[in-house]
Amino acid sequence: MAEFSRINAATAHELWQAGNAKFADIRDARSYELGHIPGSVRLTDANLADFLAELDDDQPVVVVCYHGNSSQGAAQYLAHQGIEPVSSLDGGFTAWAHQYPEAVERN
Repeated sequence: MAEFSRINAATAHELWQAGNAKFADIRDARSYELGHIPGSVRLTDANLADFLAELDDDQPVVVVCYHGNSSQGAAQYLAHQGIEPVSSLDGGFTAWAHQYPEAVERN
């Protein structure tokens, strides 16, 4: 069975800086507008199929939620869809924004 991994904000930041990972933010629309990881996609049921279709083979995916809890279930779902590698961001966007306030985009 496919599995996801858990990564900390520092590791996620390295992936983000390298530019080869896709960040999927599963928070609500308002929270996403108030701040998100630049380049991340707000992932919903409505755009899930498109998101999956647009991924490059073996492109790392990092799932982001508020605090790193809900993202684990979403990451496991993506892993079961054959996406790998897929990770959940420990501490979620809260940890990211705390460690990397300069790497927060607001709409």
